[in-house]
Amino acid sequence: MDDFLNQSLSVILIAACVYSLVGVLFFRIWSHQRSAKLPIERHKLKRVAAQTLQEQVNDKIVDVIGLIFLAALIVIMPFAIKGIAEMFASGKVNYFLITLIILGLAYVARKLWFKSNLLIKLKLGRDAELAVASELIKLQSHGYQVFHDIQADGFNIDHLVVGPNGIFAIETKGRHKRIKDEKNYKVKFENNHLAFPSWFESKPLEQAQSQAIWVNKWLQDATGFNTQVLPVLCFPGWFIELKQRPFFPIVSHKQLVKTILSMRQVNLSQEQQRAICYQVVQRSLHESKAI
Repeated sequence: MDDFLNQSLSVILIAACVYSLVGVLFFRIWSHQRSAKLPIERHKLKRVAAQTLQEQVNDKIVDVIGLIFLAALIVIMPFAIKGIAEMFASGKVNYFLITLIILGLAYVARKLWFKSNLLIKLKLGRDAELAVASELIKLQSHGYQVFHDIQADGFNIDHLVVGPNGIFAIETKGRHKRIKDEKNYKVKFENNHLAFPSWFESKPLEQAQSQAIWVNKWLQDATGFNTQVLPVLCFPGWFIELKQRPFFPIVSHKQLVKTILSMRQVNLSQEQQRAICYQVVQRSLHESKAI
């Protein structure tokens, strides 16, 4: 009877350790969902190539990793149960091992907290870029060429649009909508900065400008003729209120197509557009091979 009790306590202890880490993850997700929400609804976006397969691949990766950890658990669990049961039976507590376990769990819980934060941000950025890409598809019927995720020098250009009226480097920024700001989901551009309901930003303006300058220099060097790249800053799912005239367009994803079609930046001939698109494609192929 004592052996059964000791083994039961061992199982409970192991399960408590494992589920305490799962609890950290679920608490982080729960606390985030209580305070913020995504600016766009992904299920309403246009589907992209191989999206069903990508979702299936992601599910299978999770299944495979889960099975690997399950196999490791099956091997380790009997030895862990036996060792912990013997400790309970002897009445002697190994404080060194307990301290080691507590420190290990604390370290993993801390890493899990920060990694879950990063995962939330990455998911937001992915959904924001998908929302923009979904809208930019409409430009293709107007004769525009659209490129995504162009690798630059230590950074990437989210979207690059080439058309008869110019070249547009689009910087997409995903920002969660805070629940406490409900009914006030506006981004105001005033005093040369972006005023969100609960915070201010200016870095995205500088980033969009600097990235457009980089694209402009690269294309001038690559094509040999003068180009003029216009930055566009996009906040998917937000209402943009301009309190002053911006140096370049600041828009929601729903305003992108109309804004680009209305711009009269430059007049690019078919030959110039082909030369620019050729260089963009070559850079994309080069970077893909490097990866």
